[in-house]
Amino acid sequence: MIRHAIVMISIISAAMSAAADPIGARAKGGYPEYLFLEKAPRSEAPATAQKLARAVIAGRMIIFAYSRKLTDPALGDKGFTGEFFEGQWRAALEGELIDATPSQRRMLEKLFWAGRQVIDNNQDRLNVKGIAWKNFLPAKWEREMGQVFTARTGIIIKQPGRNYRSPVNVPDEVERSAMQHYVNAGRDENRPQTAFATMGKQAVYRHMEPIRLMDACLSCHGKPKGEPDMLGYARDGLEAGDLIGLMSVTVAVDD
Repeated sequence: MIRHAIVMISIISAAMSAAADPIGARAKGGYPEYLFLEKAPRSEAPATAQKLARAVIAGRMIIFAYSRKLTDPALGDKGFTGEFFEGQWRAALEGELIDATPSQRRMLEKLFWAGRQVIDNNQDRLNVKGIAWKNFLPAKWEREMGQVFTARTGIIIKQPGRNYRSPVNVPDEVERSAMQHYVNAGRDENRPQTAFATMGKQAVYRHMEPIRLMDACLSCHGKPKGEPDMLGYARDGLEAGDLIGLMSVTVAVDD
């Protein structure tokens, strides 16, 4: 009896331990990126982060401007190659490049490379004929480009979502606080939220600015709230001009 009781207690204890450690939970602690290959001098960090943010926003707008062509089911090859996209992108950022420091220009060149890679990687998707919706949005380009760029530089570029749909866009506490600030402050508050901080032992500069909902995005993120959109997600019930997410840039600081 005693031996049987001990066995039962062991089984119950094991079950309770398993219940206390849920499967599939995020590991505690850690940092999203700790090998910062590119670093900005502290005096340049704010301007560097701002230039990178402006560059990514410009890239998003170029893809948005060509969205009608990219979703035309009657077209096959659309000519929207990485080379074409990069040319449009550079032209849109001519002003940012003119006064860029050597380190800023080096980072921007790597950003151009990453953005072009993503467009080239999606050529089969973009050029498929007979299908309008190809699941290629500015947000998808930014998400994939950010991962490629981070892998090469360590600089973190992401788009945390107010109601995120991709696990890549999960906001951290700083980003969540910034989004709450923009929601509370209203649509006229667009000043970047910035701060020097640390990730692990590395000093960093964080730059976050709002991404606001455009009319063309209301079919998925607008009203009626809770109704399924074309992708099966529940609509957010938002209106044009409402906060939908952040442009978040984290640059390592070289002291």
